[in-house]
Amino acid sequence: MIPSDLLNPLILSAFTGKITWLEASTQYPLDEFIETLYNMRERTHERLDGLTDEQAAFISDAHPFWSISESVTHLVYTQGFYHNKLLDISTSQMPHIVEAAKGFGEGARRNVPIRDLVVSLTAATERIHVVIEGTQNSHDPQRTEVSPFFGVCNYKTWVLLLLAHEVDHLRQIAAMRSVAKLHT
Repeated sequence: MIPSDLLNPLILSAFTGKITWLEASTQYPLDEFIETLYNMRERTHERLDGLTDEQAAFISDAHPFWSISESVTHLVYTQGFYHNKLLDISTSQMPHIVEAAKGFGEGARRNVPIRDLVVSLTAATERIHVVIEGTQNSHDPQRTEVSPFFGVCNYKTWVLLLLAHEVDHLRQIAAMRSVAKLHT
């Protein structure tokens, strides 16, 4: 697993354009990116433990973050985009997700009950495990495609981007959990 003190600067370097996402994806083996992604998803699940519906829906005027409900629903919805990208760049014959994000911020929904958030995140986690396990050994590491948002990407780059997205929203969820517990 990649420690946060190494992962966060790597993601920031790519996000700010100091290096490309493709260059960032060469910094660690694919297995480490996958292991770290799975760990981040577990941490996202843990942040939902013990929350009430009111806490999951809480929005703070003082903090620029989405509610936990919005963050989780967005993560689940946008995972379909990455799911499809991993399938597109591999030789897998697995089915694509029909409804997948096409732009930033899609799929965020307010006031989803915590029970439903846990169920949908659990199902999404199972789906992404199946896709990664079904494609990680069936891709050509030299095969690339050009993304208008992320530049040249290969399979490993898409895994890193999925991980970076998870890290970003986990950070928001953790912050909103603390704020919501203080105010509800």
